[in-house]
Amino acid sequence: MPSNSIDFLYSFLALSMVGMILTAALNSYGGTLKQTSESKQLEELLERVESKATYALLLLTENNATLVLSFQMPPKIGDRYYWIRIANDSSSSWVEGGFGVESRTGEQEYRVYLPRKIHASGTFESRYMIAQLNCSLAGSTPKIVLGRRE
Repeated sequence: MPSNSIDFLYSFLALSMVGMILTAALNSYGGTLKQTSESKQLEELLERVESKATYALLLLTENNATLVLSFQMPPKIGDRYYWIRIANDSSSSWVEGGFGVESRTGEQEYRVYLPRKIHASGTFESRYMIAQLNCSLAGSTPKIVLGRRE
């Protein structure tokens, strides 16, 4: 009789181990799905800012006027804060972003290039919710500054 109860105990322990392994695998998979979803949402926000900047450039060059665009942004992606920065170098301009409270502490994860070279600067941090693009012409060079609406 004791051998039957020991067999049941070993079976129970083996099934418990299999259950723990399956639970850990499912948790890992769920975390990966969440991270992939949040990354995709950040990419979509960067493309949204890029399209707003492209639209502002079109209006700016067509009408030769100063332009201010304000638009709503989500306060968080999932449960994470994010930041978006617009910048340029000697050859191109881009919109970049990443996760973290501030752009100085978070690493750039994604970058979307603007269609042409402009003077671009500024950072938007997600906790402020309303982004603003200030657009003007400095001589013949378009200038776009990304910030938040106060």
